[in-house]
Amino acid sequence: MKTLLLYLQKPFKWAHLSPSVNKIFSILDVIIAGINKNIAVFGLAVGVVIVALNVTTRFIASIYPEVHSLTWGEELSSYCFIWSALFGAAYGFRKGVHISVMVLVERFPPALAKACVIFSHILSAVFLAFMAYAGFLTVELYMDLVRYSEAFHNVPLWIFLVCLPLSFLGATYRVIEKIYEVSWMESSKVVKRTQDEIMHDVAVKE
Repeated sequence: MKTLLLYLQKPFKWAHLSPSVNKIFSILDVIIAGINKNIAVFGLAVGVVIVALNVTTRFIASIYPEVHSLTWGEELSSYCFIWSALFGAAYGFRKGVHISVMVLVERFPPALAKACVIFSHILSAVFLAFMAYAGFLTVELYMDLVRYSEAFHNVPLWIFLVCLPLSFLGATYRVIEKIYEVSWMESSKVVKRTQDEIMHDVAVKE
């Protein structure tokens, strides 16, 4: 059994120690992080601007009836906020800013604590992968139904829902990346690293 495990470990060890493989994953990390962060920031900014414009035009319309509010503003701003929230959450996995509780795990022996952290990441990866698959099915369903946006009559509704599989797929990749990092980390450092991420989360929120 030990021989089998050592044999299975060889390709992972090679990838972990290979500079070319690490460079590829570093480039991939920058690309995915850039996409998640930029979409989150852009979606939030655009959504806020549209809401502000819509409120302003509605106020003006109450005084001058010939002025009309943005009929498409409410729907588009909602989609902007949804895209921003989902891709922002995916980016949050990279920074380790999601809520986690270590009160029990930190009392375990280092090896058991590491196993628990890895197991929790595996559960998260499975759930996020399922959500990505469900998001893909949702997009496929709306493509088959040929549904269009209520505000943008010529725009298929599935275009706005593409964020579901993409964002959850990005989050899944990030969690798998965490599993990889923790797997190679010394057991004695796992709890400390996770606690540092929690402290970072608290500092960011404050």
